[in-house]
Amino acid sequence: MRRWFIGGVVLLVACGLVLFLALRSGGPIAPEGHADATLTRKRPTNLASTPERPGPVEGLPTSQSPNEADGLLDVEVLAEGKPSAGTTVRLYSPGARGAAWALTGSGLTDPAGHVRLASAPGRYVVAVRAPDRFPLLRDVVRPLGEPRTALRISLEPAKSLTGRTVVRESNEPLPLVEIVLTGHTRDLQPWERVEAPDDERIYATSDERGNFHLDGLAPGTYQLEARAPGYARVVLHRLRIPAEGPLTLALRLSSVIEGFVVDSKGLPAADAEVRVGGNPSQVVTTGAQGGFSVEVEPGSHPLSARRGEETGALDLPVLCVAGSTVRDVRIQLGPGAVLEGRVVEESSGEPVAGARVDVTPSGEDGGPGVAVSDAEGRFLVRGLAPGRYDAKVTALHHSPATREGLTVAQGERFPVEFKLSGTGSVEGQVRDRNGAPVAAARVSGVNALRYEPDAAPLEVRTDADGRYRLDGLATGNLSLSARHEGATVGIRQSVVVEADRTTRVDFTLDGSGTVEGRVRVARGSLPDAPLEVTALADDVSDGPAPGVGHVLVDADGGFRMVLPSGDYTLLLMARGRFVQGEREQARVEVGRTTQVEFIWEDKRDVNEYRGVVLEPDGSPSPGAYVTLTPAEGQGVPLSMTPTDVEGRFAIPASQGGGSATRRVLLVARNGGRSSESVPVTAGQDVVVRLRPSAFLRGRAVREGKPVRGFKVSLRLQKGFLPEGGEGPFEFSGERFELRDVPPEPVKLTARTTDGSVGEVRVSPGTGAVLEVDIPLAPPATVQGRVVLGATKAPVRGAFVYIEGEPAVTEQSDAEGRFSIKGVRAGEQRLIVLGGPSQGLLRRPFKVKEGDMLDLGDVALEVAQPTP
Repeated sequence: MRRWFIGGVVLLVACGLVLFLALRSGGPIAPEGHADATLTRKRPTNLASTPERPGPVEGLPTSQSPNEADGLLDVEVLAEGKPSAGTTVRLYSPGARGAAWALTGSGLTDPAGHVRLASAPGRYVVAVRAPDRFPLLRDVVRPLGEPRTALRISLEPAKSLTGRTVVRESNEPLPLVEIVLTGHTRDLQPWERVEAPDDERIYATSDERGNFHLDGLAPGTYQLEARAPGYARVVLHRLRIPAEGPLTLALRLSSVIEGFVVDSKGLPAADAEVRVGGNPSQVVTTGAQGGFSVEVEPGSHPLSARRGEETGALDLPVLCVAGSTVRDVRIQLGPGAVLEGRVVEESSGEPVAGARVDVTPSGEDGGPGVAVSDAEGRFLVRGLAPGRYDAKVTALHHSPATREGLTVAQGERFPVEFKLSGTGSVEGQVRDRNGAPVAAARVSGVNALRYEPDAAPLEVRTDADGRYRLDGLATGNLSLSARHEGATVGIRQSVVVEADRTTRVDFTLDGSGTVEGRVRVARGSLPDAPLEVTALADDVSDGPAPGVGHVLVDADGGFRMVLPSGDYTLLLMARGRFVQGEREQARVEVGRTTQVEFIWEDKRDVNEYRGVVLEPDGSPSPGAYVTLTPAEGQGVPLSMTPTDVEGRFAIPASQGGGSATRRVLLVARNGGRSSESVPVTAGQDVVVRLRPSAFLRGRAVREGKPVRGFKVSLRLQKGFLPEGGEGPFEFSGERFELRDVPPEPVKLTARTTDGSVGEVRVSPGTGAVLEVDIPLAPPATVQGRVVLGATKAPVRGAFVYIEGEPAVTEQSDAEGRFSIKGVRAGEQRLIVLGGPSQGLLRRPFKVKEGDMLDLGDVALEVAQPTP
């Protein structure tokens, strides 16, 4: 599992949180009376801003249009509290893994403001198009077990957006800038991306003076993207409409990469596809002489090329500075790599036919290959350029399987076998405290250890007897929640889904009450960043725990939560800022409303940790990560902040520990290039220069002999790498190569398919090339039982892993038991993360090669909720 997830869990625990866990339209009609904004009906064609969409793949099943037998979505549209007749409503379903959204239904509202659209259970986006208005988007889930789902949408008075586009360096007007607005379909967490059908985005262009004006916008939160040829994009991820005043969008000059692609003989390769990595990635085609030129955003960009089954790639990404041109980039083609293998049943070893295999470059958003397994379960993905890839396999009636960091060399045939387990089911009953069944309760689930942005939501309604059933679930840990209709939060339980088995999970729901509150400001107005109120239950019983409730504060400072009865700590924080927030206590009683008031004071930092990060050659380093850690020793990073396109950073003192006089250590990294660790204090301007990266290569050996097929993970002995830098990197042969390694002490861990594990510590110098052997040994197993310290009651669903090895993570079962396999011998530390208010435990232990170590009861002490 990726380190970003565990880091996120640790951070949320520190905050008292544990789990966060077709027909095409002609486009919007321009409102009359405003000629200073040109609206377009065309889907954007700028490669730098439109992710690639894979075309249809032969052999893949196609989705069927729903009919009324599948169920209905009853959409009611109101305007100023009255039915809005004649309003167009469209229903979209998301495509699978990068495919375009599909229009599954549309219609006009009747005189009562209703339109009924056939829809099977699943997740959808509803687009409401009233006359003289741009689309209003809403996310909706059609739960299982509910033949008709009602959705009410109220149209508020339309708002306007005005502003101008200018050149960043001179503040001169920049004309004809394309502006794209995408409405948020729901409240998004900071790490979530905005997703919506292209036809429901809003497109406009600034005039010859750089001015733009849009009427007919629904109030809400939008993503704004401004783009123009020769300039880097400006993206505002959370633009609130109505805005406080006119916007000024300042665009910097873009970067350019120019180069050539040659074939294996060194001759120009015409009509080769050059893939430029980034967010999003883009593809350009070489000319008759093999040349290419592409505009890119400032930052690092991996480059690869393909013509037919020949491919090539640069060893290291190309670093681009705003307004500069990188010339004479040369990519030589050679035999393309091949990913080949089989998809089989895990239980029987029988082939799985018709499985879809998606292969994408690690960390990117699409391409380069899709395959479908044949009758013998075999598949083949050709024409892969050297580099790292992630592969995901999906098949009907099977749980998905993923392999990350598959590292292929030029012309290599990389064999891989995917073992798919079946799916499982969960069923149960929801009752109240008196034992009476709760009808129409919502039971929803999310995979507890794996974030799947394209996964269908799991939601079902209980029947008249309070019973529910979820079928077709992927195996593994699942977090289930049951709540009353309209409740902000319910009761959460963790369950392990097993293949071809049904697990029973029952819920008991308390009666609920309401918390209504208002946020008042000590001075000024509410901040631009969304304010969020989080509810944490104070009383942690031995049984299933209440979930963690979140609501956003509205524009007037109001909020409302419906919670199970009990005592709660309410936290007020600005979303995306993991710093100390205001808190209030609230007692929730059944059927009653409790009033709460917060006083918000925006504690803006006068002092900052600020400076600039430079590349080894002295040029700015855009997109470098600046990490602050306590000067007194290694610990969780205080902050990890990227530099801007000029390599500059400004980090509020509150993110460095809260004290302007506190001395912290600062280190900057961009890929494998890293700086020395520098002690800094707030208010001090620093210039940090990166050092060239190192190159590690070697073998994983058992009794002195190399093994074939293994994974290598890389960690700093002291410090932290941004997401993706640690691996794992999987190799199919006897050797490994890591070309972009920080020039500082690192730990390399190797794991084989049979479970052998080994570790070596090395200290590569600046620009060094180092040969390394990693000795393998039999793995150990660590097991135990997680209990509450006060009562010795078992804790179900606690996250358990070895410090420094978050890829091997387990959850405790209903009896609190856990078992972690593949543990490296030596002195280690066990990390246990409990539920809300159950705390975090670090327990040292020592284990020998091949041993089975039973730690017995591992006790969690109940902790008070903290922000």
